[in-house]
Amino acid sequence: MNVLQKLLSKKIEENRAEIYKRLGKDKSFDVINRDFKIARHEATLVFIDGFIKDKLMLVLTSLMEAKEEEMSVDFIEKILDKKLPYHEIEIVDSIDKVIDQILKGPQVLLIDGINKAIVIDGRSWTSRSPEEPELEKSTRGPSDGFVETMLFNVNAVRRRIRDPNFRAEVLEVGTRSKNDVALVYIDDIIEHDLLNKVKEKINTIKIDGLPLADKTIEEIIIGKTINPLPKVRYTERPDNVAAHILEGHLAIIVDNSPTALVLPAPFLSHIQTLEVFRQGALIGTYLSFVRLIAILFSVFLPAVWLILATNPELLPESLSFIGTKQESSIGLGIQFILASFGIDLIRMASTQTPNTLSTSLSLIGALILGDFAVKVGLFTPEVILYLAISAISNFSIPGYELALVLKMVRFLLLIAVVLFNIKGFLIVIAFVFIWFVMTKSFDTHYLWPIIPFNYSALKAYIFRQNIYSLTKKRPFSNKKNKSRMNKEK
Repeated sequence: MNVLQKLLSKKIEENRAEIYKRLGKDKSFDVINRDFKIARHEATLVFIDGFIKDKLMLVLTSLMEAKEEEMSVDFIEKILDKKLPYHEIEIVDSIDKVIDQILKGPQVLLIDGINKAIVIDGRSWTSRSPEEPELEKSTRGPSDGFVETMLFNVNAVRRRIRDPNFRAEVLEVGTRSKNDVALVYIDDIIEHDLLNKVKEKINTIKIDGLPLADKTIEEIIIGKTINPLPKVRYTERPDNVAAHILEGHLAIIVDNSPTALVLPAPFLSHIQTLEVFRQGALIGTYLSFVRLIAILFSVFLPAVWLILATNPELLPESLSFIGTKQESSIGLGIQFILASFGIDLIRMASTQTPNTLSTSLSLIGALILGDFAVKVGLFTPEVILYLAISAISNFSIPGYELALVLKMVRFLLLIAVVLFNIKGFLIVIAFVFIWFVMTKSFDTHYLWPIIPFNYSALKAYIFRQNIYSLTKKRPFSNKKNKSRMNKEK
């Protein structure tokens, strides 16, 4: 125990005065106490209003009915054994531990003449009902999603993996907020070097609190960087987390956040979706290829069309229809840049618009960027068409963070083509390729399994695999238990 911690006194008046002072009971309306007697001993229950279960007060009636002759010796032991029929109980002996427990939600019982306190975890877990996440919908399968309570989120994953090696290790982060952060993994599958590195980074950071919950944890474990590529994957689906930790990934679940972090997360992990695996092998493979084509369209289509439209000599005669059929006073490159800003502006506005007004916003946005913009000569129809295809393709990327990065790459390509034509396009392509190759997600190459090349893993990412034909090796597990079909001892 820390020698700086102040121990509890045997006098209940001193303990109450110190606890009330630290919690600011005279100013905080939600710090509540309930005074009563246990076999002529003065006692008090201290808790935060709203965190206590009503039925816990019924449990305390057995304490009030205790007789002095029953409690003459080993007072606190007899309370625990005979008078307090509750399963989550802890004994603490310092003021600091009492304060920490009260602020977390449990109730603390103080008894006169005893320099220890009984912590009763009778918290009432207030939470919304689980709903299917908006960003990760699936036509088949469970429709539950994470909520803002860490305990419920861990339970949702544990229901899917009834393995005695399942671990949910809780760390406390924030010197003031004291947020709970759970590291969820399977002990005989996880790469322990990765686990220890993440734990070390979380434990060594001293911060007041987690104002952005999971995002703050991401910044802590990644460190200072200007690289915008997402190195963790966000997910709100328990089945997604279960699938990843069975492959050897580590999941991080933060209290007060409905999102889990999954790592490592190379590029191909961000474009995977459960919808592919809910379909048969042929349909699932088709959906995978459609998504890959959509990514190419999202990044390259506007810039490639701009190159061909401004350099018609590059086109064979059979493709001579590519280009503009309508003149505009604004250059094609500037049109693409302005239209890109317009689409992003509408997207930002839609997140701030109430649902009742979203239809109006969509109508206004379509008219401004569509029909009216073409009629007044601001944009040519081809610019609207190809940028719309690119924008729709961007929405098909499951990883929202990666979709934003790819949108930035598309914007860089457009600027490079406007300024330097084909040379600019090739320079940016080379820069982006080197950037992706040099990036790692927790010691895993970002372009894995393309670089370094791993055929069996790449095949599993691109082609929908049947459970029997799926690669038998866990891609991110330790060397002791890499087999997925037959557990190695």
